[in-house]
Amino acid sequence: MSKKYGVIVYNTSTISDSIRSLQLDFKLTHCQTYESLLTHAAYSDNQLLLIDDMPGNNSHLAFLDKIKSECPLELESMSVIVLSRNMELDQRLLACELGADDCMSTELSHDDMVTRIQSTIFNAIANKQLKDQLRAASDVAMAAMASTGDLGANIQFLLDSYQCQNFDQLGQLLFQSLNHYGISCSLQMRGKYKVKNMEANGMERTMESRLLSELKDAGRFYDFGNRTVINYNRVSILIKNMPLDDPEKYGQIKDNIFALLQGTDAKIEALDMQADIYLEHQSQETLIRRMESGIENLGSQYRDMTVQIAGVVNQLADSFEQSMQTLLLTDEQEKILLERLETGKNNVYDIFEHFSHMDDDLSAILKMCAPEEVAGIEVGKALCEEGNKAGNVRPLKSGTTP
Repeated sequence: MSKKYGVIVYNTSTISDSIRSLQLDFKLTHCQTYESLLTHAAYSDNQLLLIDDMPGNNSHLAFLDKIKSECPLELESMSVIVLSRNMELDQRLLACELGADDCMSTELSHDDMVTRIQSTIFNAIANKQLKDQLRAASDVAMAAMASTGDLGANIQFLLDSYQCQNFDQLGQLLFQSLNHYGISCSLQMRGKYKVKNMEANGMERTMESRLLSELKDAGRFYDFGNRTVINYNRVSILIKNMPLDDPEKYGQIKDNIFALLQGTDAKIEALDMQADIYLEHQSQETLIRRMESGIENLGSQYRDMTVQIAGVVNQLADSFEQSMQTLLLTDEQEKILLERLETGKNNVYDIFEHFSHMDDDLSAILKMCAPEEVAGIEVGKALCEEGNKAGNVRPLKSGTTP
């Protein structure tokens, strides 16, 4: 039986029906006051705070603003989800700005709500593990980063990115470079055959992924609160902790991160090209196999035709020799006719002999047309297989280009 995680539900009145339906999936604790919330938040069994939809205009967001502004120690490391009837973009942006980990609609189905809550809890657990690992290696990491400037970090990213063979490796490499700037980010990479959303821990967060998808055409920079979305072609990044109190560092982060996104976009294009090459290579191999089958059938039909024509010629010669006995021809006339008949048979056989190498010639042409092995073909194959799992790749028809 799967573990039931503890969830604190805050609602000043009774909890909503959609939250009540979660009692079989989570250990729910209903808190109606701020003081009781802090008391129960101190227990280690509770992993998540769920702010229920409450009467009043944006009362749930007002309470979120209260706990984030006061930042009590009991809630410092606890993830927060807001349940709201209003799911307009400005409301979700406000929830994200105030520090919510996710914003869910009251109309969401039970299964989707359970999945979103579990995903947020798992992300929090993974982030805690990641922080522990980073804390253990902080001395070594800080010593290395202290001797590396912003330009050096970007150049190192560009040098290492050519070794990345998929989006996961490229994303992790980018997050390693972003650690140099001390920022927390969400990343979206949009390839031809795959869209990859990820956090530093390798997992995906639903709210950030949707925001990046909706804001990817909002310009190169989109600022709201201390958060900034940076877009460049196939890649977007959401920075969640921009230093508003340090304008100089604020500008440096924007400039340097944009250069990293340019390098990431170039690598995404290269990965897409490798996938295109694989699909074209696959299409050519299919075409060659079909041509080989057709030539084999053609050769078989040609050999059958040769046998049939030879049989007809021999039958005609035999019939003609038998008929000459009733034509009362002289020996000289019979000799001339037989010579002519033999000459005709030999001419037919010469024609067959002349075209006997047709199969070999066609096979040689096929070998010349066969696609050569291309460097990186296995990388393209892996990318296409990942796209197939996501339903984004369609096989090419023979003779077409991607």
